[in-house]
Amino acid sequence: MIFVIKRVKEIFDMLANDKVVLQPLTVEDANFFYQLYAHPALTVNVDESPFLPDETPTEFTERITSLCDYIFTIRSTEKPNVCIGDCALHHWDQQNKEIAIGGSLAPEYWGKGYMQAAFNLLIEIATQELGVKALVGHTKTRNTNAIRLVEKMGFVKHQFDAQNTTMRKEI
Repeated sequence: MIFVIKRVKEIFDMLANDKVVLQPLTVEDANFFYQLYAHPALTVNVDESPFLPDETPTEFTERITSLCDYIFTIRSTEKPNVCIGDCALHHWDQQNKEIAIGGSLAPEYWGKGYMQAAFNLLIEIATQELGVKALVGHTKTRNTNAIRLVEKMGFVKHQFDAQNTTMRKEI
């Protein structure tokens, strides 16, 4: 797999491999980003709305980007102008060299390898730029698709109960 990384002002401008192109999430992507998290197939895996009361797509996007260390839109290499999801690294714990990884994909793209390809690029950032020793992912226990995906990538169940699951991968 070939990884392409372009940098502008110490911020990743684009990352790509043979499956996906990642571009930083910006307010220009706000409508897509908002609709992604409003999609009924995604809302079943959360207990409460990701949106604040009366929050606009732009406000939602600005709030979420402020909480993430790195956040990108996911696009297929075949159609790099079309957003199909997002992925992020967040809650960087410098002392323990641990960071959370996560993302969402439009349902029509599930099961086609896009999220795994995106996560592989995020793992490159986490290891090369941040020197992480562990990645964690939090999801609902009922989100079996997400759990299976990261298990295939070497994550193991770290903490779980009937409601929530935390997956972990030592690097």
